[in-house]
Amino acid sequence: MSSDGSRTPRGSRRRSTSRDRPPNAPTRRRADPPAVSHPTETSRTGPAVSLSEIGFDRLEPVERAVEIRCATGDWWTADWRGPPVSAVVDRAAVPPETTHLVFETADGYRACLDVHAALDGVLAIAMDGEPLDAAERPRLVCPGVEGIRTVKGVSAVVPVSLSCDEDPGELEALGIGESDDAETAE
Repeated sequence: MSSDGSRTPRGSRRRSTSRDRPPNAPTRRRADPPAVSHPTETSRTGPAVSLSEIGFDRLEPVERAVEIRCATGDWWTADWRGPPVSAVVDRAAVPPETTHLVFETADGYRACLDVHAALDGVLAIAMDGEPLDAAERPRLVCPGVEGIRTVKGVSAVVPVSLSCDEDPGELEALGIGESDDAETAE
């Protein structure tokens, strides 16, 4: 919904601006990932699944309207096109005891999502009918998942099984730093 209470039409983008943020709200930017270890062998339910190994380019794409909410408060809705995460999970033969999926990039950026939330997502190769930049393809986009976890340039998916007392955030390397003068990132 926009600040005047009206809804943004499907497929249109509405980006908020710095005027929409509280006056002293910090901005966020993507920084180098912190030194965080990869998931331990005991928490993995299967090996890391490379998208190229499972024939990602041959998976049938779908289109979904998904709203992205950035940590800065910016938000927009777009039509994202790409293979559904569920097709990747099926092709990769992810074990049934998997509770979370860790989405990794070649540079070490990682986000860990509950498997049920992830299955509603797509690994987008296009937004609003336009191909994403090569560095951003594929981009994990899931309804209800905050923008920092919409991983750009996904290269692998790691199935993990976590107990209820384990923190999924410990498997992440989101690489976020705060700075009052930094440019905002999507």
